[in-house]
Formats: sequence, C-alpha cells, structure tokens
Amino acid sequence: MVQIVALIGVASSSFTITVLSAALPDIASDLDSSVTVITWVIAGPLLAFAVFTPMAGKLGDLYGHRRMYLVGFAAAAVMSVVTASAWNAGSLIGARIVAQAFSSATGPSALALMMKVFPDAKRTSVAGTWSAVLAASPAVGVVVGGPVIDATSWRTLFLIQGAGMAVAVVAAWFVLPRTERQRDASFDLTGGLLLAAGIAAVLVPLNRGPAWGWDHVGVAGLLLLSPLFLTLFWWWERRVAHPLVDLSALRGRNVALPLVSQLFMNGPYMAGLVLTSLMLAAVFDFDTTAISLLIVPRPIAFSIGASVAGRLVARHGGRTIVVTGSALVTVGLVAVGIGAVTEWLPAVVAGVAAAGAGSGFSRPPIIAALTDAIGDRDLGVGTGLLNMTSQIGAAAGISLLSTLVHDTSTATRFLTVFAIAAGVGVFAIATTAAIRFPADLVAERQPASPTAPYSATLHHRRRARPVTELIGRRQ
Repeated sequence: MVQIVALIGVASSSFTITVLSAALPDIASDLDSSVTVITWVIAGPLLAFAVFTPMAGKLGDLYGHRRMYLVGFAAAAVMSVVTASAWNAGSLIGARIVAQAFSSATGPSALALMMKVFPDAKRTSVAGTWSAVLAASPAVGVVVGGPVIDATSWRTLFLIQGAGMAVAVVAAWFVLPRTERQRDASFDLTGGLLLAAGIAAVLVPLNRGPAWGWDHVGVAGLLLLSPLFLTLFWWWERRVAHPLVDLSALRGRNVALPLVSQLFMNGPYMAGLVLTSLMLAAVFDFDTTAISLLIVPRPIAFSIGASVAGRLVARHGGRTIVVTGSALVTVGLVAVGIGAVTEWLPAVVAGVAAAGAGSGFSRPPIIAALTDAIGDRDLGVGTGLLNMTSQIGAAAGISLLSTLVHDTSTATRFLTVFAIAAGVGVFAIATTAAIRFPADLVAERQPASPTAPYSATLHHRRRARPVTELIGRRQ
C-alpha cells in the first residue's frame, strides 16, 4: 500500500511534462507573450529541480521523509491551483518554479520510504516499478492532457494535477510510515543558497541575453556574479562540517566523467523536446493534441531502451551500449531537423523515438559506473550530483537553444538549431567513451526514469569499497 500511495503522488507530479511542452505556443498566445519567454515554464522548474532536489533529500534525512513528502505535496498542490490562475507569463513561470521546488521534496522522500518498508530482496522490483511509472506518466499525461487542453484550456491541466496531488497527500497521511530524525547533523542552508544563486546567475542571462542585449546591465552583471557565487559555494563546501555536496567525490575519473557526460547530453536531449514541439507548431501547423501524441514515442522508447540496457551491457559491455545510446540521441536530433526541412513527418517521429531510446540505453550504465566508483556508503552523494548536473544541463540547453528560434522561425532555422544541439551531443559521446566501466559489474534489467533523478539502477558488486580507496585508485 505504501508503494501505491507513493507512486500516485510521483505520477501526479510528472504527468504534465510532455503535454506541457507541446502546449507552449498556446500558452504564449493566451498570455500575450513570446514562445522564448514561455519556455521558462519548463526551464525554470528544471532549474528548481536541479537546485532543490539535493537540498530536499538532505532535509528528508534530517527531519523525516514522511514529513517532507506531506509538506512538499501539500504545497505543490496549492501551487498547481495558483499556476492555473496565472495572469501573465511572469506569474506562470514563478508559480511553476515554486511548485517544482516543493515537488522536489517528494521524489527522494517517496523512494526512501518505499525502500524502508520492503526487504532487500524486493528493492530491485520496487525500483523497477518506480521507474516504469515515472516513464509512463508523461505518456498518460499526453493521452489525457492533450484533448483536455484542446477542449478547454491549458489551465485545466494544472487543476487536474493539483487534484491528483491532493489525493496523494490525504492517502499519504494515513498510509506512509514515520521515519526517524537525525539530530547529529545540520542542514547546509548557506551552501544551498550559494549554489542556487550561482546557477541562476548563469541561466537567466543565457535566456534573456538575446532579447535584452548582452551589454544590458542585468545580463552582464549576472554573468560577472555567477563565478563569484560558485567560487564561494566551492569555498564554503570545503569548510563546512556537513556540506550539501561532498566535493571530494568529484576527484574520481568515474565520478567526474559521468557527471560531465550527462551535463552535455541532457542539454540537447531536453532542448530537443521543446524545439520539436515548437517546430511541429510552426512548420506543420499542428494543434496541441497532435503535437503531444507525436511526442509520446519518446518516453515509450526511453522505457523500452532502459529496460533492455541491462541485458545488453552484460552481453556487449557498458562502453559499447553507452556510446551507441548517446549516438542515437544525436542522430535523432538531426533526423527531426531533416524532417522539418523536408516536411516528412516519419523522419520526425523516427528521430523522436531514436532520441528517447538512446537516452534509455545510455543512462543505466552511466549510473552503474558512477555508483560503483563512489561506493555504497556515498551513493546518495553520487545520485544527487548526477541529478543536479543533468537538470542544469537540461535548463541550460532549453534556455540557450530556444533563444536561437523565434515565433516565426522557418524549417531551415530549426534544422540549424537541431544541428547545433547534435554537435553538443558529439562532445557527450566522446566523454562517455572515456568512462571506465567496471568489468565486475553485473547490470540487472532495470529501467531508469527520464524524469526522476532518484529512480535508481541497482547493481550487485563483488565487494563494497570505500570512496577514498576508489577515488585514489581511479585517478
């Protein structure tokens, strides 16, 4: 019962992702804004997710995961209603960011609660169900949300989401078990604020630079402040007793390279979702329902790819599967661009599916390499860092690449932007090829969700090794 309740909440928080990206043109028109600004409806929450998920996980460890789940979903439900009532682009983006900040508390807490109530032998099954729900939820959102938006308004989508979250909160109050508080550690609020400031000072100028001008005082000022905030964050984390992020873990090759690869692959991958939606509206003149249905193959292909990745790794090796998957993402982006120029829809659909499958293939082995390198005792640090870099890459990719297209962009312009995204993906391919995939790692058949940083790929290891030994050996 705990698993069902936890998954209801998780599904309600993620089912809007795909259909919302398809509705961006309609939202921009309704709020009398540009598509470039409205893309922050997706990019902003991704940023909030990247910053607040590690902080939320730490809060759950300190103050109890049940408490964090209830508080996070109750606040997110309220913010969904506020989002539905947005009166302009600024209020919509702000409400989405706040809602996602609260929702970020539910992911790590829900998974932690599920793992606590099941024995070790059942944990792989639990994580598999978790991943399957998170992968399928956006597709269900398309089936339900697309027709709802076309028949009523995009605002109805957030009212439905809020109702689902409210149900999850009520059920969780009676079902979820209590977890103990940790009284021997404190929360690193200063580190969290410095990290949030540093990331925001990079992404906001990337999005607003083309519109305001790169010499605008706000754009230039934030770009100058960003390295200061990040340097202060680095300095603070090295000295605080209980840091938000354990920076010493970054020195290992199989820690740093997976993080870098996800930073540069998730950027074009997530930007491709937004760009595809904009292209289908501008070039093919499709409505929201048609666009969202054409995007559905992406999460489905991801789920299938991730499901078979474990067996393929056991047969062909981690490097082969990861490089192949990363290459599929890159090829898929190019295929969508070619489909735009030729106005050949099968090429677009094939490209969307290829990108989803490629990401599904590559993510489980990368998680495996990272978790093996960082050791079981520091597994939370590793998955938190991987989630953070993945979401930062997504937010940066969406912000930067979306500024290269306009509300009236031609097919040729879209092809150019997709080619740029593919070029970034090539760098990610080279990075993944340099990862050392452990020969003694046996990957299980385990999906990894495209939308959930805490969906884990579990692995058996011959011997659990401390992080200090691994870092020293792999340098």
